[in-house]
Order: sequence, then C-alpha cells, then structure tokens
Amino acid sequence: MLVTLVLFAAGIAMGVAGALFWAWGVFTGQFSDLEATKEQLFWPDLAPEARSGAVGSVDAGLKAPEDR
Repeated sequence: MLVTLVLFAAGIAMGVAGALFWAWGVFTGQFSDLEATKEQLFWPDLAPEARSGAVGSVDAGLKAPEDR
C-alpha cells in the first residue's frame, strides 16, 4: 500500500511539474512558434524554412559539395 501511495504521489507531482513548466513556457513566450519548430525537428524535409536554406533551418549549410 505504501508503494502505491508513493507512486500515486509521484504521478501527481509529475503532473503538477508539467503544468508549471507549460505555464512558464506560455508566460515567457517559449511556445510562440511551436508549429514551425515541430516541423523543423520532426519533418525537416517538409518545413518551408528548410527548403529555402534559411538561417536557423535544420539543413542550412549542410548540403553536399555537388549541391553548392
């Protein structure tokens, strides 16, 4: 029973920590451009910035010598 209570409390603590982290990110503007960041991280070949070679894109400057 003690293990169950400790694990339950740990789960609640993780939920509270996640909520506070999310609130901090929204308050400080960390999540202002979340969709573009998600596209660059998980689908870099589909992101418009990656195709244009913009500064800060995933593949900027990493082209093969024959592509330069």
